Amino acid sequence: MPIYAHFLLKFVRRQSVFNQFKTSMPIKYFVSILFTLLLLHPTWGQLSDTPPSPSHIENDSSKIDIINIDKYKERNTPQGIFRELTGNVHLKQQEMHMWCDSGFILPNKQVEAFDNVQMLQDDSIRIFSDSLYYDGILRFSRLRENVVLKDTSMTLFTDKLDYDLNTRIATFPEGSLIESDTTTMISKKGTYNANTNIAHFSDSVRVTNPNYKLVADSLAFNTQTEMAFFLGPTMVYNEEKIVYCEDGFYDSKRNYAELYKNAHFENREDGKSEVAQGDTIIYDGEQDVYYLIGHAHFRNDQQEVFADTILMDGKTEQYSFQGNPIFKSRDSTNNQSINATHSDYDGVTKTMIFRGDVVVAQDQQIMTTDSLDYSTETKSGVARGNVVWRDTSANMQISCGEAFYNDSTKYLLAHKNPLLTTLIDKDTMWLRSDTLIAIPDSSDQDQRNLYAFHQVQIFKSNIQVLCDSLFYNSIDSIFNFYINPILWVDGSQFTADTIQVQMKKSKLHRVSLFNNSFIVNTNEATYFNQIKGKDAITQFNGAGDIQSMSVYENGETVYYALDEADRYMLVNDIDCQDMRLYFADNQIKRINYLGKPSAVVYPMHQVDHKTLQLNGFQWLDSLQIKTKYEFLGIPAPIVLIDSNSISPIDSLSISEQIDSIVTPLDSSQTLNKSNKLKSKKIIKSNTNPPIKSSTPNPKKDNSAIRKSKKRSKLKKKKQQAER
Repeated sequence: MPIYAHFLLKFVRRQSVFNQFKTSMPIKYFVSILFTLLLLHPTWGQLSDTPPSPSHIENDSSKIDIINIDKYKERNTPQGIFRELTGNVHLKQQEMHMWCDSGFILPNKQVEAFDNVQMLQDDSIRIFSDSLYYDGILRFSRLRENVVLKDTSMTLFTDKLDYDLNTRIATFPEGSLIESDTTTMISKKGTYNANTNIAHFSDSVRVTNPNYKLVADSLAFNTQTEMAFFLGPTMVYNEEKIVYCEDGFYDSKRNYAELYKNAHFENREDGKSEVAQGDTIIYDGEQDVYYLIGHAHFRNDQQEVFADTILMDGKTEQYSFQGNPIFKSRDSTNNQSINATHSDYDGVTKTMIFRGDVVVAQDQQIMTTDSLDYSTETKSGVARGNVVWRDTSANMQISCGEAFYNDSTKYLLAHKNPLLTTLIDKDTMWLRSDTLIAIPDSSDQDQRNLYAFHQVQIFKSNIQVLCDSLFYNSIDSIFNFYINPILWVDGSQFTADTIQVQMKKSKLHRVSLFNNSFIVNTNEATYFNQIKGKDAITQFNGAGDIQSMSVYENGETVYYALDEADRYMLVNDIDCQDMRLYFADNQIKRINYLGKPSAVVYPMHQVDHKTLQLNGFQWLDSLQIKTKYEFLGIPAPIVLIDSNSISPIDSLSISEQIDSIVTPLDSSQTLNKSNKLKSKKIIKSNTNPPIKSSTPNPKKDNSAIRKSKKRSKLKKKKQQAER
């Protein structure tokens, strides 16, 4: 029979194939032509109804054995022998068995099989289909219509399947469905390797598992281990979680995944809204642990975190952030961010733990520390080790060993050697105490009030304070000093039960003393100017000099008068219920007495000056901190003196200048006005008491006065340099 006649017969036998070649010609004419061609062929009439004996079958490795058939026909042609097999057909080639209802063995060891086709290889791969074409030399098959491929680990359904028995690789170019244990996979095309049990899917891949669903462009799946390998954009999801990546794998039996390339993860379990990203995401479902490695980013409703690596333990609710993590609040009312070298989070206690170079920033406030424990529930934290807190809006800094603060209330408590630093009138002021508290003012959250408790010390170039506790109101710029306060202002000492200092435009404006007020001033530790009363209020001018002083209830004053050459003339001792003193150039110019005064004026050498010390007098110079280096506990810098910078008027030698600084002046020497707050000359007025004695101090040698002035100038320069 001619080869073309054979193929025409094949198309008649298979209606599905025959339909592909339909023409407008009626079927009955087509069949007539077919049988006419068959009858005209000279050899077709020589048919055999019995299968060939074994001697008729080729004896080589590619031979195809006929194990069973009900009917057999064959015909020799120039192209080779055509064998028609009918009924319970069973063929075999090496380890491969084939069954069908009917078929042909064509020349060159080709087989076509139809209806109820089965192929079995190694008792492990079994394929079912409606039709099959098999090349026995290449050991390659094409199966069509209702194809089912089964092996020990999965079942594949498709309408077109090509299977290579040598490589044991099946290719399905059209839609396919694979069922493996509890997993179902659908794709438009793919391959399956029976040696490795790995199926490759591409184009609209869908995977369904009781634990998850998967959508991908390309996917490899091991049907034995149920491991999925992601070869392109892939999304795995269930009701609680969503995972996306473009590379990686997932082991459904172990519930373990490693995701690469634009990997991110969303967790919606128990109402959460968590998103995690990283160069690599590792998920261990059995342990409920996530690792985000490389450019890690985690976000929830409250905050987001950036780090090199993030570890999340779902069972213990423990999180670890490694490699310079940065935390940012997602609260619209809280723009806080936190940086650190390493951080951990305890989901049970809602506590964040930061370690190494911690930086907390919020609005105009910045805090640095070695470590920080922060509660996300109470929005409060404890910083430990080298704590430095800065408020740039208030030009304020607090350093300490440990601090507690609250985000919501902006409350800060510092202890373990806290030190406050601020800038007032372009001059630094330091404050030290056992405990410092900074809190926003109730009327203006942008303004901070300050509390200091126990062993309070303040140092500024022209102001020093000691007290037990302090309150500072930033709106009114008022300091309140409590419990044995001592205030030094440019050499004047103020004491009282309570001292209040008000600043105006960053300058000293008013000092108020309440209960047991006492002001002392001296040029040397021998003659003391004193003002005493129940309360006293001192006003300062814009330059920071005393302008006036009001003394209330039981006012007393002792002050030393100088002549125009700054020589002591006499001492005044005055008592009055209330009085007001007016100053110019730090000297008393006028006194108004509100009540009847009692006054005594003594010549300098006719009085025991110790007897002039008022009741409650204390000279606390030994408690005063003189320089910022002494306050901060650091060595003062060495100042080198350039001899060329000494003016001709400073004719003293260097040794003489040093001697004048380190040698105390005795009471007989004339003092220079630059070393003290000058006392006022006696005002001749009806309100002032008469002078009982006015014997002046003997005049001193003018050269000695000049030398004393030079020494005083040098001493003042040294003091200013130290401050």
